Amino acid sequence: MKRLESECGRGFSYKSSIPVLEEYYQKQYDLIRNGDTDLVTYELVMLGNALDFIDFVRRNFGISLDEREKSVEIYEEVMDALSRGIINENLFDKNNNIAAKAGAYLGFLVIGGVGGEWMDTSEGGAVVIDGRNIYVCDFAANRLMSGSELNTNDYYRKIKTLRKH
Repeated sequence: MKRLESECGRGFSYKSSIPVLEEYYQKQYDLIRNGDTDLVTYELVMLGNALDFIDFVRRNFGISLDEREKSVEIYEEVMDALSRGIINENLFDKNNNIAAKAGAYLGFLVIGGVGGEWMDTSEGGAVVIDGRNIYVCDFAANRLMSGSELNTNDYYRKIKTLRKH
């Protein structure tokens, strides 16, 4: 998969701060809008979705998510609140799919904390770790629909064990 590169030939780190990633994304978006369509990658789309989710959480909950692993716990609290309907919004709206954006943010945390890379598979978006497809977007959608039956903290810990084998 093609890694993201800026106009200066530098990529971004999943451990970069959110403001740095927002700036990077905006620069890439501006270049694409000006005709550099080679920069459109699945990874860039997922970064945009993750940043949209961060903005959604900031606007609706007043909570700041970031790139650090500790945000997995905060993410779980947000997902719990969303699954209980605290935010009265269509979470699966085709034009503003919060479930997909939540999955992109979870993937962002997984890649930053565990490793791997984004892959667009026939089954949907996945984070690939050591040849294994981890369907974080499916997990996010299922988490929103299942209430507290699923737990993001447990899911993340299971993903971390994949790197040890």
